[in-house]
Amino acid sequence: MPDWTEELMDDHGRIERALAMVERQIQRSDDFDVVTVGALLEFLFEYGDRYHNHKEEAALFPLLGERGLPTEGGPIAVMLAEHDAERDYLQKLLLTTLAIREHRQTPTKEYRDTLSAYIELTKSHIWKENDILYPMGRRVLTATDKEALIAQFRALDQKLPYSGVGYVERWENLLTAVETAGGGRVDLLASLPTDTVRAMLDTLPVELTFIDAEDTVRFFNRVYEKKIFPRTLSVVGRKVQQCHPPKSVHLVNRILSEMKSGARHSASFWIPFGEYKEMLLHISYYAVRDPNGIYLGCLEMTHDIAPYRALEGASRALGDM
Repeated sequence: MPDWTEELMDDHGRIERALAMVERQIQRSDDFDVVTVGALLEFLFEYGDRYHNHKEEAALFPLLGERGLPTEGGPIAVMLAEHDAERDYLQKLLLTTLAIREHRQTPTKEYRDTLSAYIELTKSHIWKENDILYPMGRRVLTATDKEALIAQFRALDQKLPYSGVGYVERWENLLTAVETAGGGRVDLLASLPTDTVRAMLDTLPVELTFIDAEDTVRFFNRVYEKKIFPRTLSVVGRKVQQCHPPKSVHLVNRILSEMKSGARHSASFWIPFGEYKEMLLHISYYAVRDPNGIYLGCLEMTHDIAPYRALEGASRALGDM
């Protein structure tokens, strides 16, 4: 059975995707697409409020109240007040957007500022729920409560248009269509210089190698640092099969073939390693796919997990690994 927090946070993920696309429109000076913004606002009202917020207001919040969380004050009261504020924003924005479309008006600064204010409110709201309210809920709800909550969610689904059948898929399809038309999903890396991305990858305590869809080695991190498996720039542009001992090539080919067909998404091995077998190497392979599921290549990750095996109990003190 799915976890109630995962379901609600999945909702938040879709809402954040819509908010990001509205933000992208706000930043445009001349080619503001009021049709796209109108579709996204409809999503935020129908899915974000009438679907997601309603699950919280009709099922989650009352149950949390029964388990001791105050409903007249504290986080629940704040969440309810912010739901009302979001709803007010959306109703006004939908009406204004409709008027802009009908009269072919240029979006005013006031309209853009209102969109921005709504987005800021909703982003903050999502953070409060994900990081404060939901963890509180996990502490007070029993396993039986969690099952009952999911059952309540599904009962509420039946009151949706089409009795809940295909409701989420419908809005997911809308988001994907708008993302595709607008140049894809938000790319957070686009704002970072290549040197910063490279430094981030080199900072990770793992060795990464990327093999493209044609089995050609295209990238590895820690180029100028000592590595568990030494390699030089000469491997870039070579077939990955040429970088493995002959006795293991058949296994490499099997993994890649199954990833390309979609039969496999990952593979992993672990072996003692080092002069005194002091390391325990974990070697894993992950299929890299685009948002449409098209195979782009394989990411290999190698790291020594021996230090992690020695961990016991819990530690909240700062320490180096």
